[in-house]
Formats: sequence, structure tokens, C-alpha cells
Amino acid sequence: MKKFFVLLVLLVFEAKALTIEFLGPCSQKPLLTSQVKSTTAKSVGELTIATLERFRAPHAGNTRGLNTAFNTPIGLDAMEVISDYEMRSYGWCYSVDNAIPEVFPDEFPISNKIQKITWFYGYAHYYKGEWLSQCEPAWEIRPAFLCIK
Repeated sequence: MKKFFVLLVLLVFEAKALTIEFLGPCSQKPLLTSQVKSTTAKSVGELTIATLERFRAPHAGNTRGLNTAFNTPIGLDAMEVISDYEMRSYGWCYSVDNAIPEVFPDEFPISNKIQKITWFYGYAHYYKGEWLSQCEPAWEIRPAFLCIK
């Protein structure tokens, strides 16, 4: 009975791993996935930079946000002009447990309730003078200027 109780306690208190993954512009298949069982990171931003540095993934940015990762374009190179009145502007977005927070990653605290952080290369859609959306996953439309080589 004593062994059963110890086993039960170990199962109940088994550390859950948080998953952090990065999805590029052309595929839903992650460019990088990591399981984090414990961390000293206080925010999604800190954990993101620590993960990218740990795996030596090319990136630029800081805990406030990613300018580029995995050699994705930035600035004017990350703009897709569709017509005189329509364009898409690309960059990195993140979600926590499939919800996109409306705060910078350095403002989102790490907690043991978080199961998954997903960074994805996304876009904001501009049409006839209005921004219609933001943080739409680029892999859903596979933009030719990024995905066809």
C-alpha cells in the first residue's frame, strides 16, 4: 500500500512540460519545438529568447518581440503589395494555448498553467485604407514571395 501511495503522489505531482514551438511562413510543421519542464524565465519573451539562443537559431529582437527568426524577411522585404490598394505586412506573432494575447511577450507572465506557446510568422492585411486583420498565420496562404523558390 505504501508503494502505491508513493507512486500516486509522484503521478499527481509529475512536472508538466510546457511546449514552445516556432512555425515558419510556408508550413504548419514547426521549425523548432522544445519541451520545457522548468525555467527561470519570468515572461514569454524571456523564454522565447532563451530558447532561440539555446538552439542557436538565427534571430533578431529581444524579450519585447521578434524582428526576425530563422532568416525570415523584415522591413520592406516583409511587405507584399497585392495591388494599389491592398497589401500584407509580415512578422512574428505568438499565441499561448491557442489564444493570441493582446500584450507584448515580455508582459505575458510564465505560469505553470501554460501548456503551449506557439510563435508563427503571420501577416496583417491592409485593404482600401483599412487594416482588416493581424496575426493571420502565413502558412495558411503560403505567400509565393516567401514559399516558392
